[in-house]
Parts: sequence; structure tokens; C-alpha cells
Amino acid sequence: MPDYLTKEEIRQWRSSLERITLEEYAKRLGKVINNEKETNDMVDVVYKHYSSEVRYVSNETTVNTKNNFKAEKISSLAQQSFEREKEISIEKAKKELKKEQQAQKEKQGAKKSEIKAEIKHSAAKLQKEAKVKEIKSVFPKASIVKEEVQVTFKKNLTPREQAVFEHFMNHKNSIVYAKELAQVLDLPRDYVYKYIKNLRAKMNENAIQNADNGGFILEIK
Repeated sequence: MPDYLTKEEIRQWRSSLERITLEEYAKRLGKVINNEKETNDMVDVVYKHYSSEVRYVSNETTVNTKNNFKAEKISSLAQQSFEREKEISIEKAKKELKKEQQAQKEKQGAKKSEIKAEIKHSAAKLQKEAKVKEIKSVFPKASIVKEEVQVTFKKNLTPREQAVFEHFMNHKNSIVYAKELAQVLDLPRDYVYKYIKNLRAKMNENAIQNADNGGFILEIK
């Protein structure tokens, strides 16, 4: 009768680190494998099921399987980490772009406000200068004359009234005739009296007097 491997010997084979098949292990012990023995032992049932499909098992295969599983798990984690890092980079880039656009918008707004303020300031300055220029053109020398001869006016003079007044100033305390003023204004003599009347009405002082022998005198002391 052949000498079969015992259950204990089979357990020892399974726990061995040596790469060897069950048949080789049995042959080394001078025994054979009992493939026909019916048993209800769970170990034998499991062994019989797998021994028909896999006759060679090694710890190296188990280790490699574990290593492969670990490698796959690490690879999966690395891929997940890479994807997450990619998402974070995209989100960060979007935030930076939004921040830069907001800063650019604020900068443009400030620049527009500055330009508007500058335009407003320039317009006010030009308006002021134009007003001063207009006053000077209407009444260019009256202010100086007023300081020198102490003659003041209630209202600004028109250009022709100014011309009449300047002629009187150039001939102050002397008789000025209507025909002279007509030449100054390049108008008929009858129109001159109108400007003399207006000039008297605008002056605060009664400085223009009628001459005894005709004409008018600007009396200044």
C-alpha cells in the first residue's frame, strides 16, 4: 500500500518558503499524494479544489501579487493626487486672472476719473481765462485809468464807449469836439452824442463837462 502524505505534512509544505510543488515535496519524503481519498476536512476539500487547477504555489507569487496590488494602489493614489493638483492649479490660475482683471478695471476707472478731473479743471481754467480776456477786450485800459485818475464806472464799457473814453483821457482837461470823436469811431457826427451820453451814465463821477465854446471836457484834478 502506498505511503500517502499526511495532513500535517501538507500543512508544513504550505508554510514552507521553498519553491516546490506538492508532488516534488511528496517525492522528497518518499510518499505520494492521495487524490482519491474522500474527506470532509475543509483543508483537504479546499486543497483538492485548487490542486486540480493550480499545482504550483510559491510565496514569491504571493509577494508579487501583493506588490502588484500595492503598486496599483499607489499608482491610483498618484493619479488622483495629480488630478487634484491639476484642478487646484486651474482654480488658482482662474483666481489670479480674475484678480488681475479686477485690478486692471480699477486702474482704468481711476485713470478715467483722473482724466475727467483734469478735463474739468482745464475747462474751468480756460473758461476763467476766456472771461478775463473778454473783460479786458471790452474794458482793456479802464482799470489802469481808474487807478490813475480815480474814475469809476457802474457798468462795463462797450468797445466804442471805451474808444471815446480813451480819446478823452488822451486829451483830459482839454476840449474834445464831436467831429474828432466821429473820426475816432468812423461814424457820422450825430451818432457820437449817443456814446457820450452812455459814457456819462456809466461813470460814477460827473467828469465830462460841456465846454463853453462847444465840445466836451474830461475834467480831472
